[in-house]
Amino acid sequence: MTAVVINFNTAALTRRCTLSLVEAGVRRILVLDNGSASPDHAALEASHAGEPAVTVVRSDVNLGFAEGSNRLIDQALADSGCARVLLLNSDATVQAQGLAKCLAAMQAGGHDLMGGRMMKPPAAGAAASVVDSLGIALYKSLLASNRKSTADAYLGPTGGCAVYSRGFLERVRREHGYVFDATYFCYAEDTDLCIRARLMGCSVGYVDDVVAYHEGQASNAGQYNDFILYHGIRNSIWMVAKSMPCAIVLLHLPWVLALHAGIVVRHTLQGRWRTVLRLYRDAIAGLPAVLARRRAVQASRTVRLREFRACIDRQFYETRFVKDAIRDLFP
Repeated sequence: MTAVVINFNTAALTRRCTLSLVEAGVRRILVLDNGSASPDHAALEASHAGEPAVTVVRSDVNLGFAEGSNRLIDQALADSGCARVLLLNSDATVQAQGLAKCLAAMQAGGHDLMGGRMMKPPAAGAAASVVDSLGIALYKSLLASNRKSTADAYLGPTGGCAVYSRGFLERVRREHGYVFDATYFCYAEDTDLCIRARLMGCSVGYVDDVVAYHEGQASNAGQYNDFILYHGIRNSIWMVAKSMPCAIVLLHLPWVLALHAGIVVRHTLQGRWRTVLRLYRDAIAGLPAVLARRRAVQASRTVRLREFRACIDRQFYETRFVKDAIRDLFP
């Protein structure tokens, strides 16, 4: 197995991440410095000097998470002995026992994609850590979020910590032309990949053991901002337009429209109307290219709609976010 990690101005966290991988027995780790500032890149190189398991490569420009991951996956698969690829966020650390259980379950179940429990690092003075993600949940509004309960429908592993089989990665590249959609830059590319995997009839597994601890949004200073709003919602629109079967879109259309009406009103009231205007303008402008890519995705579908619908949760959206939105709209 090869682990791939993207660094963007998080050299210290990335070193902590790769150290956890080495301690977990991962013998090949590829790190892409994704256009970080020169001091961070220098720190990244220095901290991995003499570490035989880690190879650091550099991109002078920020390729985004999607294309950066594609570059590393291509490099990982260039080694014919690489049977699986572990994708891990730079601000995460793996738990050796949990990772071992995850890999064992993946092999036993013959899964193409595999995920596990991700937790927030324990806070100072806290009795226990809290759930960060139990994978991806896709809600009936066709917007995805981190799955917080095992009772919620499981779409697939989050890109923060996911294991993919070589066979799956080669198949999706062959049938769609890419693993992650580079036009997304970042956010929702892992959801898009999981939807395409489900449509292709791939086996998607989950083990409810702690596989990793995850800081969350370290490269964005841990704050929800206009960058996240723009890419998250624009990409979710493209994801629906490209990867969702038409019958599913029509069935869920009232919920989709209600969601986006709420997004517009909520973020306009918060003073983010320029970002809202730009994201919907750019989402619409990008639809012709998105629809061109849709043909390959839908041509590769092998599952019945009933099977795919089982991956969509019955809730409108994640309860915590819905409550926050209601408080914003009706203070």
